[in-house]
Amino acid sequence: MTTDMSHHPVVIIGGGFAGVYTAQGLLKRNIPVTLVSETNHFTFTPLLHEVATGSLIAYDAMFEYEGFFHSKHFRFVRGRVTGIDRATKQVEVKDERIPYRFLVLAPGSTTNFYSIKGTEHAYTLKSIEDAVKLKRAILSRAQDADRHVAVTVVGGGPTGLELIFDIHQLLGDLKRKSRTADYDLRLVHATETFCRGGGDQIQGYISDALKRTKIEVICGATASAITPNSVETSAGTFHSDVTILCAGVRPNTDFLKETMNLDPQGHVPVAGTLQSLEDPHVFALGDVIAIDDQPVPKLAQLAVREAQVVAQNVAALCHNPHANLRGYRPKVIGTLFSLGYGDGVGTIGKVMVKGVLAWYLWRTVYLFKTPGLWNKLRVAFSWTLGLFQGRNVSEL
Repeated sequence: MTTDMSHHPVVIIGGGFAGVYTAQGLLKRNIPVTLVSETNHFTFTPLLHEVATGSLIAYDAMFEYEGFFHSKHFRFVRGRVTGIDRATKQVEVKDERIPYRFLVLAPGSTTNFYSIKGTEHAYTLKSIEDAVKLKRAILSRAQDADRHVAVTVVGGGPTGLELIFDIHQLLGDLKRKSRTADYDLRLVHATETFCRGGGDQIQGYISDALKRTKIEVICGATASAITPNSVETSAGTFHSDVTILCAGVRPNTDFLKETMNLDPQGHVPVAGTLQSLEDPHVFALGDVIAIDDQPVPKLAQLAVREAQVVAQNVAALCHNPHANLRGYRPKVIGTLFSLGYGDGVGTIGKVMVKGVLAWYLWRTVYLFKTPGLWNKLRVAFSWTLGLFQGRNVSEL
């Protein structure tokens, strides 16, 4: 005897870019959605480095789900998924078992600590709490008795680069306000190439921008241990009051190990339709997927496009179990990196953009990706206010 699942919602696990945009796409088609997340808000991760360095306040990069999902077909469940029963199509969250018609896996990624020792002394940048904690650490040390702080960023990908340029400007602002304040800033990166896939021109622009700063750049080195006041690397041990790990991420799929077959790195293997290879009622997208045994780049622009495909395919199957489904192939159509206030670099298609134009485009792109009109206006207002008031250097 089979159970009619047609009245059950689509359950989405994860409320990042992938989960939120999938939910939006389904709700526009009047498909009931239950979103499960451990927090009650969407974190706009590309803006976390601005929260950590005072260009935005925490409130500007967090948006409550129930504040911008106003559909009667939407339900939010806060909690950690403790089990998935694919045989009965149920998700277990705390003491509740939630039935699903289709399941969408979008749990995102978490910091990869590799085999580094002492990571409890390191800072990360994956949540609002991380950004606020990092800001407090930098400001408290920069404003203590000796007014000197040493900061090390491990990892020269997009997150590490954008963060270190903003920290450089934040500490520079503090130094100008207090002549006794000073700082050391160091970037430790495993390769000679920043932001993989950027091309020679972009690499050259980033290298030149770094040379114009007080940032000490150590390429070809990896971190092995962290203490409260030092970081040990393959290039030597350095004094570091604040060490931030931005060296990479891994799929947040530990909770799936007993339920799904994952690749050695923890990715969910999916078909071109973004359905799980082992269960057509399970879709996956975002930072957790691999197609043809290759992990898909962990980029917000790809997560948004994947969400469009998943929403379209799930909606089609809800109306017709034999529907032809849309295929997906990851394609990066451009990259933009902020290199501190008023500077940036990237590509739009095959065209390189740099300087103020690239920075302005970076802000414009992410402003339009902000969910909800009110939230867009809020972020735009904070950025405009910053033009006149400068960075917020309170520790909140």
